[in-house]
Amino acid sequence: MAEGEQTNGDSGGESDGETGARLSRRRLLRTGINLGVSGALVLGYGAEYVSSDDLDTITYAMARPSPDAETLEPRTKDVPVAWHESVRLAFGVQEKIREAGLSPLLGSFIVPGSYSDPEASISVDATDESVSETLENLTEGVEVEVNVVDEIPPKAEEDLELADAHQVADLNPDGVPGGIICEGGEKFGTLTPALYDAETGERFFATSNHVYGASGTKETEHEGEPLAVLYDDDPYHVGDVVRGYPEADVVRVAPVSEYRPSSEIERASPSTVIGQYTKMGLADLTARDEPLTKLGAMTDRTSGRIKGVDGMTCYAGEACKSGQLKWGDEGTLQDGDSGSVNFHADPENPDDYVLVGGINNARTWWPGANFAWGTAGYHLLDAYGLHF
Repeated sequence: MAEGEQTNGDSGGESDGETGARLSRRRLLRTGINLGVSGALVLGYGAEYVSSDDLDTITYAMARPSPDAETLEPRTKDVPVAWHESVRLAFGVQEKIREAGLSPLLGSFIVPGSYSDPEASISVDATDESVSETLENLTEGVEVEVNVVDEIPPKAEEDLELADAHQVADLNPDGVPGGIICEGGEKFGTLTPALYDAETGERFFATSNHVYGASGTKETEHEGEPLAVLYDDDPYHVGDVVRGYPEADVVRVAPVSEYRPSSEIERASPSTVIGQYTKMGLADLTARDEPLTKLGAMTDRTSGRIKGVDGMTCYAGEACKSGQLKWGDEGTLQDGDSGSVNFHADPENPDDYVLVGGINNARTWWPGANFAWGTAGYHLLDAYGLHF
């Protein structure tokens, strides 16, 4: 998250050390409330499952048939029916939570189960325990854990050491890769690999919208503003802003002059992006405890496990965001890494390609929470017709 982003949260409650924040967890069953100190607030008893030997087919990714192709094709695989049904049920409950517009809610994520223990759950962060009363009527048998966050303190500003930033190694106008430092206005972020328009096949540059300030709320106010990449410490103007997407914290940038975005991630191996995971595909990676990796301009390579999918977040900025992916920890990102993508090897071509999970926008800075998050690639496609 870039400096200047706003945070959401109530200011009441006791402080925790020097941070001024407190996190508590409670556990609630339909028969009552357990107010034990170490408890979590959990709703629901879980679903009834069919035999674990039964299989369903899911679309786990949308991928281009070749690196030069502009259109996507579905990738499918078989998964246990019990696991699939549990995740589908949780997705339905999450949609009801999203539609309810609960003001105490800061974040809500699906936590898929494993294939051997298939029951999915939902993890909710809220500023008031009273949210549990509403959630109890929405759960439909899905376990929901409510973490009560009394306060999120302001995020401390960080001074970027650009001498440590990863600049593009070789500025080839025909193919500018992702994973390198970029500049929008007076702020810095990480360039994504090429972002495609699903209808036209046109390629764009992209990074986090909050790189252009105003806590990522700009939609057209920064239209025409330049995006630059650094090469040998000099800025090169590679594109101009087309528009921002505040509810995804992504900005789309049209190439200028001879510059063209590449579906490569510099320093990755393999480095070629061939598509992206679907919502169910990310749940499948979670079930198999498969990690994600990112290459940011500041912290370079970090990896971590997925902690939640199909999320909604209101932690930062002025707009709550849907289609969020939670993974890694606070060390996964720092300022200047926003705009990088997380990815995992293409299961069908693991030595040649990677598939994107999503774009990295922020990480936690308050006690009791430890993860990074951002908009998943499937949500960019579903909501805006854009894909990697």
